[in-house]
Amino acid sequence: MRRAAVFAHYDKDRIIDDYVIYYIRSLKEIFDNIVFVSCLEIPEEEIAKLDGIADYVICENHNEYDFGSYKRGYFYLLSKGLEENYDELAFVNDSCYGPLYPFKPIIEQVGECDFWGMTRNLEWREHIQSFFIVFKKQVFTSEIFKNFMASIKDEEKKLDVVTKYEIGLSRLLLENGFNFDYAVKYNPRYRSNITIFKWREAILKYHMPLLKCSLLRGKNTFHTTIVDWEKVIPDCYPIELIKKNIERTREKVIDCKRFKTVRLFIFDIVGNLRKTPRRIFQNLIKYCLPFLSD
Repeated sequence: MRRAAVFAHYDKDRIIDDYVIYYIRSLKEIFDNIVFVSCLEIPEEEIAKLDGIADYVICENHNEYDFGSYKRGYFYLLSKGLEENYDELAFVNDSCYGPLYPFKPIIEQVGECDFWGMTRNLEWREHIQSFFIVFKKQVFTSEIFKNFMASIKDEEKKLDVVTKYEIGLSRLLLENGFNFDYAVKYNPRYRSNITIFKWREAILKYHMPLLKCSLLRGKNTFHTTIVDWEKVIPDCYPIELIKKNIERTREKVIDCKRFKTVRLFIFDIVGNLRKTPRRIFQNLIKYCLPFLSD
């Protein structure tokens, strides 16, 4: 079994952060060929950090988000014999810290399928989340897949990227007879995005190996709480990589000491709600009870 991966990168400071290097090095234990694609031009001294772990590097300014980087990496690999030489193709991005747990035991939980991801999302329409998604040969060699990848373009809104490409890809493949699975087998009653609303339980109970960076950068303060986040990170992961990154990238300093028990209780309830009542609850916290947010 030979595997190739396209790793999509973005950093406002044009840095390849240490947590990214750790992530790619871990991927190299599973994937035979890793193509690193940044949507920015990166200084040579940063690119040098990838020596020995990335097999090819593409740094090109574009505004097509991660799918634009996936597109560029995919067509590069096609030109280098992807169809003849590889059995699986992965799209992975730098929006997560990890792996918090080794990848191999998690991946072994995946059943027979045509494509799979780390997590499934039931919001909007059922789909595989695109921060870590793997396609078997019958998918990435199909004309349906090639045409989809060629159609990726600059979108005005990030929501359009999610609906057209993340959700759209899963729906397109399903409608054309392909089937999927997902690695982290969490409680099926959760319809919310577990990487945000149930991140703590996903890691501790279901051994989710990836933690969304946006949580610790202060971008989801009305969706969940990061109270005691350090206690959730397994000892096998070098937590200093996370601390160093959030010191540089977080949007605000988060006070995790106020009303800890109440916040954990409240946001656990929020994570169990369906989309409409959850938004009502979040707006209540945002406008009437802001002291409960991080």
